[in-house]
Amino acid sequence: MDIHIDYSGNEIGKYFLIEKLGNGGFGAVYKAYDRILRAEKAIKILEVTDPNEAYKLFNEAAIPYRCKHNHIVKINSGEIIKFNDELLFVVDMELANGESVDSLLKHTYISIVDSLDIMRDILFAVEYSHLQGIIHRDIKPANILIDNGVPKLSDFGLSTALGNVIVPWRWYRTHAAPETFVDDSVATVETDIFALGMTLYRMINGISDWNLFLQGISDAEAAIRNGKLIDKLPIAPFVPNRVQKIVKKACKQSPKDRFHSAMDMRNAIEKLCPLYNWNIIEENYWRGEAIGCPVKDIYIELKRNSVNVVVTNNGRKSAQDSEKFNNLFEATQYMMEYIKNTTLR
Repeated sequence: MDIHIDYSGNEIGKYFLIEKLGNGGFGAVYKAYDRILRAEKAIKILEVTDPNEAYKLFNEAAIPYRCKHNHIVKINSGEIIKFNDELLFVVDMELANGESVDSLLKHTYISIVDSLDIMRDILFAVEYSHLQGIIHRDIKPANILIDNGVPKLSDFGLSTALGNVIVPWRWYRTHAAPETFVDDSVATVETDIFALGMTLYRMINGISDWNLFLQGISDAEAAIRNGKLIDKLPIAPFVPNRVQKIVKKACKQSPKDRFHSAMDMRNAIEKLCPLYNWNIIEENYWRGEAIGCPVKDIYIELKRNSVNVVVTNNGRKSAQDSEKFNNLFEATQYMMEYIKNTTLR
């Protein structure tokens, strides 16, 4: 439910609305000041056209309220407030002091190792949610917030109880498992696993504009509906094969072939044993850091008669790892393979 009215600058109940943070799949979210508690909050506002709907909204707020976990944005309360002769449903939430993963991807590179760390923490949150009998149904980079360095899952507006029949088309469709595109489909753990896999794909490949990216995929709509989108998506050359396998398994077409719990997917990630955390310094220049190991730099030098890939350990050139090539394509291939092969032990 997108709310197009911007309530910023208004006082609604005890809240002064500082700024609009964005529209979610279930209302608009604002940074607000709680004048009674003298604290900044995040509040979600939904316009209520039918008073009878209010009770349904209270139920929607009650679902995430049950999920109290370090990696889940905390829900404090939900109430109906009258403002300018209209009813608003206001959900009082913890304010995350940071950006969403979706926002970060638009302006920075999130490394493979950092992506895996974020996903591991989110899997703890999803595991807890599933143990409470709640399926999130809207897992995506925009709903993962980094709060002072701590990943937190947000926006349970589309969540439902495990085993409930779900209404087709009421979810983030590009992350929707194929079985959810039919009538009378049931909310399962595997539907969330599929969305987690798509989310991890976007993170490890550094997809900054997902919708634009999908425009370059042939027959993307059909692939989304039949669960074969992941097979059509390219993989960045620096992504290790073992990481690719986790994404592929999470996004299998058939639910029986996916991970069957968030814990299973988390265990698969924890077995990877990361080594070098590689980050982009600039074009054709990467730096890798690892505990107890020398800092590695790898970059391309353009010479008159060759294209050189230079690898240094703590600033000293490694003759063993540095190579010369005839063209930029071959040099780039070598650099990507080097990063790929040293990201995990």
